[in-house]
Amino acid sequence: MHTAVVGGGAMGAAIIRGLIARGGLEPSDLMVAEVVAERRAALAQDYGIGVTGDADAAVSGASLIILAVKPQNFQEVAPTLLPALDDSALVISIMAGVTLETLRNGLGTDRVVRVMPNIAAQVGRGASVWTADRGVTSADRNRTRAVLGALGMEVEIEDESLIDVATAVHGSGPAYVYLLAEAWIDAAAAQGLDREMATLLVRETIAGSAALWQATRSQPAALREAVTSPGGTTAAALAALEEFDFPAAMRAAIDAATRRARKLA
Repeated sequence: MHTAVVGGGAMGAAIIRGLIARGGLEPSDLMVAEVVAERRAALAQDYGIGVTGDADAAVSGASLIILAVKPQNFQEVAPTLLPALDDSALVISIMAGVTLETLRNGLGTDRVVRVMPNIAAQVGRGASVWTADRGVTSADRNRTRAVLGALGMEVEIEDESLIDVATAVHGSGPAYVYLLAEAWIDAAAAQGLDREMATLLVRETIAGSAALWQATRSQPAALREAVTSPGGTTAAALAALEEFDFPAAMRAAIDAATRRARKLA
């Protein structure tokens, strides 16, 4: 029995790459369903996996099915998958906003897991939050952890409604970092720094700061205070940021993203 990935876009390809590189699967273990012929050809060439344009052909006989299609396409795909699903198959969905109830009703099984990953899964440094339906066994949970662990870190939550909050925090989170980086680079360039150098400095500062946080496990406030000398440049910069109430802006962003996620569910 094999693993089927339905949807070979950016996240589908990241999952394939992670499962082969870090998940212990051989290319021969994988079958991918992708409707775009050019993408199918690229996946077959890049990873040596089996590809097909038919979702039912991919999932037939699979013990694990990973749904990586666009959420708006699920209602169209589900009737095709339903008769082809093996009774013992575990289904893992990374479709944003598609609830366990929708998955259960559409696929006729309660052995389903709902996951919200993020874009950093493309480089094996993703964060995935997941919740399981009532039919998911202990063995299924272990398998889910192995799959998601190949993409980065993973954490299970029991309350499905918190998936929407997590989506706002880590699913949308990379965009917050990139927006900050854009503004940071623009500000540096406005002060006369070469844009290429500014980009390098900002990128490495973000990466290094995250690495230090992870290595020390310190609270962000403690690390911020360690950088901030009274009357120094950092103190002046933070005082300027306080005028714009940066924490309030972040609270508003998380609130807006959470409310939007709930509407999509």
